[in-house]
Amino acid sequence: MTSTERKKKVTVVRKDQKGKNRKFNIDLSVLPEDVLSALEGISCNNIQQLKSKEPMPSPRDNREKPINFGKGLDYVYGTKPLSNQEDYPDGLNPFASGLQKIKPSSSENKELSWCKSAVVTAKNPKELYEVVGKVINAGARLNACNEGEWSVAEYVILGTHFHKCKKGDLKKVMCELMLKGAEFHDNLLQNKLVGETYNELQKEVQPQLEKQREELKKVGENALHKGTVIDVERDNETYFMELSADSEVEVAKVVEGTRNLGLNKGYVKSGSHILKMGDREIEVKSEKGGKRDYIGVSGTFEITFPTSIGGLGVVVYRDAKNYGQVQVRVSDREMWDELQRRGEEVGKDCLFGGMPVEEAVKRGSFPGRGILGKSEATEERKAVREALSSWVDRTREGSKETFRQR
Repeated sequence: MTSTERKKKVTVVRKDQKGKNRKFNIDLSVLPEDVLSALEGISCNNIQQLKSKEPMPSPRDNREKPINFGKGLDYVYGTKPLSNQEDYPDGLNPFASGLQKIKPSSSENKELSWCKSAVVTAKNPKELYEVVGKVINAGARLNACNEGEWSVAEYVILGTHFHKCKKGDLKKVMCELMLKGAEFHDNLLQNKLVGETYNELQKEVQPQLEKQREELKKVGENALHKGTVIDVERDNETYFMELSADSEVEVAKVVEGTRNLGLNKGYVKSGSHILKMGDREIEVKSEKGGKRDYIGVSGTFEITFPTSIGGLGVVVYRDAKNYGQVQVRVSDREMWDELQRRGEEVGKDCLFGGMPVEEAVKRGSFPGRGILGKSEATEERKAVREALSSWVDRTREGSKETFRQR
């Protein structure tokens, strides 16, 4: 490519949050050869060539491709390699990649798409840093991604390379991400600047991450009535605890414990607590006003709510036929009827899929996202039938809201 051919600029026109058009001028002459090669032939209705008399060369397949700002850098750097690093050498982020196995929800996918668009259109390192701040404040998982795609954190690092950020800017952004539990694919760390910056930050960040891990484990242990804490993870405002299959845990203590550590800010747009017992998981989100909202289930759980006449067990499980619904059953119908006669509210500090517990019980279900894949639904349904047919005990002890696997 000659120097004349490289003297090109494009203007990207995007609407801001108020609906007004904003122009972003991109000087192609400052981009490296590999980036320019990847961008050849890409066009968009909102892009105009300002200083080129000749059209940009068409891509290899002789068709023009519209720029999708939600995946803009994928055109330049390609998609994420499917094989993630399996073994982590000493000194890497202690929070394992267990949370990455959980597919992003629809709201998380919207956040991921917004972040990708904002990274591409950022005009300078300051704006890029502001993007990171908005994503973190929203509580979004930084490691969340669909198969073959870059995570939020990884996309930001690609953005620092695309915008030719200096090491100081890269370090500032990467440190912010790592402190919230971000992990990075090997392919990114093989870049000299990114790898060096990451290794330098590990010396500063590692002790803080180790302390967080120990504190989170204690939170889980303090919330247990029965069982053991196997592992803990954190990804921004999402907390993951793996407990033994026989565990019985007080959910309020888990939520309050992370908040008391200063890690959980309470209500955020995204973010939740995911507790795993054996091969079953349940997801709880902090809502406005401090209520705990059970929003996701994989498997069968019994949640025990305190009442004036003892603990009332409410069973929740994934509907195998309608995967967008979580079925709800009370384990003691006589107790339920008596509480209804007295006009006593059950689970006043909790919600099921955004609705009051009593409403969900009366409807028999609530909308909730599946944490694991649909293939487990049939097995869940079979396990539920067996559990419902064998329940002969009535739990009337305890004064705190707890749940356990059934």
